[in-house]
Amino acid sequence: MAPLGNLKDLGSLQWKPGVRLSERFSLVYLGVLVGILAGLGNAAFRTCMEFYRYLFFSKYAGYLGVSSGGWKRALIFLLPVTGALVVGLAVWRFADSIKGYGMPRLLLSVARKGGYIKARVIPLNITIPTLVIGSGGSAGREGPIAALGGALGSVVGQVLHATPQRMRVLVASGAGAAIAAAFDAPIAGMMFALEIVLLGNFDIEHFPPVVISAGTATVVTEAIYGREVTFRLPPFQLKNLWIEIPSYVVLGLVVSILAVLFIRLFHGISEYFEDRVHLHIYLKVLFGAALVGAMGIFLPQVMGNGYNYVEQVLQGQLPWVLVTILVFAKMVATSFTIGSGSPGGLFSPALYIGCMIGASFGGVVHLLFPTLSAHPGAYASVGMGAFLGAACHAPLTGIFLLFEMTRNYQIMLPAIFATMTGSLVAERLLPYSLDTYGLARKGIFLHHGREREVLETLKVKDALTKDFDAVWEGTSLRGLRVYFGRFSRHTDLFVVDNEGRLVGVIPFSILREALFREDLDDLLVARDLAITDVEPLKEDDSLLEAMKRFGHRGVDHLPVVDREGSRILTGMVTRRGVIEAYNREQVRRSVGEE
Repeated sequence: MAPLGNLKDLGSLQWKPGVRLSERFSLVYLGVLVGILAGLGNAAFRTCMEFYRYLFFSKYAGYLGVSSGGWKRALIFLLPVTGALVVGLAVWRFADSIKGYGMPRLLLSVARKGGYIKARVIPLNITIPTLVIGSGGSAGREGPIAALGGALGSVVGQVLHATPQRMRVLVASGAGAAIAAAFDAPIAGMMFALEIVLLGNFDIEHFPPVVISAGTATVVTEAIYGREVTFRLPPFQLKNLWIEIPSYVVLGLVVSILAVLFIRLFHGISEYFEDRVHLHIYLKVLFGAALVGAMGIFLPQVMGNGYNYVEQVLQGQLPWVLVTILVFAKMVATSFTIGSGSPGGLFSPALYIGCMIGASFGGVVHLLFPTLSAHPGAYASVGMGAFLGAACHAPLTGIFLLFEMTRNYQIMLPAIFATMTGSLVAERLLPYSLDTYGLARKGIFLHHGREREVLETLKVKDALTKDFDAVWEGTSLRGLRVYFGRFSRHTDLFVVDNEGRLVGVIPFSILREALFREDLDDLLVARDLAITDVEPLKEDDSLLEAMKRFGHRGVDHLPVVDREGSRILTGMVTRRGVIEAYNREQVRRSVGEE
């Protein structure tokens, strides 16, 4: 077999003389490779997390005598703090790779950096987030696992000198495969890759590597651990469609409101730690761990990923009041852990919170309609998928993940109603998800579609032209008529002073009316007709900004100056020029040109 040298040459890949592989088949081949690596990476992550959990909650907690009760129960505070002593050092040294919530970094690398991820992310995401979770930090495994899988896909692409377009697909394939391996859920992993990592881009060319990598990772996981069900549900069935389906719709509404609350709370606390807590990053991580440890003294259920408590709630083994309290306590604890800088994911906390919301809501419904509604555990299970879908703006991922975690087909109908309602209302209330809210606060918008992302990436200089019409501000209307008739190549005229500084723009709509007023030939000059409050563009402004100003001003040409604060006219951009630059970039991306 010929070596894999460059993905641009995948069309010439040969298995034996005279037999060539198509590029799509070659990407499937790479999808298998990425899926195997992601499955093995998940096994390494899981082994590491279980080791830390045993070390802290069996050995260390036993040594401290936490389980004996009394004053020693307060020593549970030391578990996350001890873990943070090591985690803080890693975050301090490798903040750009593992600090805080990692999904925005993964999305940014796919959308803006051509899928390039540093190889060091791989060992860091196996060892450090597992220490956070294993020592009692309130965080999830899925974000780090997705980053791990994405990094594996990126490294494969880097070794093969993949084009940016192919790198993005490999990164998405790796992230989706890692999620599939983590939950033993290939369909949910595929949806995660398409709906979240690729920002809802369901292009048919993405399906083969994404699907095969998710399936391969699941096969690897089942070969190692056997086929597993993440959560065991009580017997589930719809007792009364007229009562329960509207109840699940209401559950979706409740979930949407609390999902928005969680998004704002998490990012608010993260920004508070970033901007208002004036401590070294190492001390911030310790401070966050100490806050979670203090909460753990009274509510140990908020520590770790909490899957054992989710299982208890699904079986109806926790009291309603405690379940309701844990909805908000878990939000706060997770925000403290990850917001302070400790690496971790938000999938597990989202599933946990959704479970508690569903159980609390289901308890109320069951109290009102004891013989006509399902067990509260049924609402708890639906709440998991609904809250995940609402918080991440990924309803398909939430629906299929819930189905594959429970292996219960009966749950699909209520899951669809609750999850779609929750996602649609949450997106209406807040257009940004857990993954994109922080980026949006920094002016980085990823979920507004590929067209907007391309326009944000391109700069004014990419569409700049020096072919523009400029007239002196003192030119009379008679002179404008002569200039427009003999020399003008464009419909809008720029007006400049003696030094070439921009005074304003005369749109064609104004110029057209004035040209027929010969009685004003010697009364009006160019400055009188110009719109003078036009703010010029700079060469490093984005084309998205240019398009916004086109719409606001109603002109077809916008002036460009050389730098901030300058009014020296150096060129212009046109609507047509922006469209041409956009089309060139789309072609470049599609063929993978650098």
